[in-house]
Amino acid sequence: MASEVVDKLKFLLNQEGADAVVRVRETKIGSACKSKIVLRLSIDEREDDDVEGQAQSLPFVINKELVEQYGENFSVVLDEHQSFDVKPLE
Repeated sequence: MASEVVDKLKFLLNQEGADAVVRVRETKIGSACKSKIVLRLSIDEREDDDVEGQAQSLPFVINKELVEQYGENFSVVLDEHQSFDVKPLE
């Protein structure tokens, strides 16, 4: 599974061009008391307040505030909706 995720992300980065990176984003899913916060991956560009890293030869960025909130250790998973999620390691 992990190699499929890496291959898909590499494909998407190649489609976007040399400046593209994989961004970790915080997203709210659901509404009211049935909502939850998840961390997701998207293809984006670097911003001034990003923390950069690399995993599996992929360039990752995450906003400095999210790093301060969640820490630096994350795992990439495929959720029940076949969407890529990033979850903090416990």
